[in-house]
Amino acid sequence: MKRTTFWGRDENDERLVEQIIEGKKTATCTPKCWYDALPEEATEVGEMLEVFSKKGNYMCTIEITKKYEVPFGQIDDETVRGENCASYEEFRKDHIFAWENDLKREGKELNDHTIIVVEHFRLVK
Repeated sequence: MKRTTFWGRDENDERLVEQIIEGKKTATCTPKCWYDALPEEATEVGEMLEVFSKKGNYMCTIEITKKYEVPFGQIDDETVRGENCASYEEFRKDHIFAWENDLKREGKELNDHTIIVVEHFRLVK
């Protein structure tokens, strides 16, 4: 079974995993350029993933239920809700904060046309 961790503002930030366990977060997304750079971490619908904390502790297991690509400027309500955001504006603000500087360092731009990979999931245990 594949393993994964979720982004955080620092090594102690486990907010996203806590939201998964609470049933509030049911989707995740990443710029396609980063997703494609790690083909061994790519997922398929129906695949189970063990979620670990940044300190290496097992936290839960999720199952991928839906996966698709979409331009950053065309995120739908299902993804906004799945990312536990109250609005499209909150989703954009959070993801610009999380991605923009790292993409710039790589010589890439984050704009409405940037393709992202969206994965919806359900908590298994």
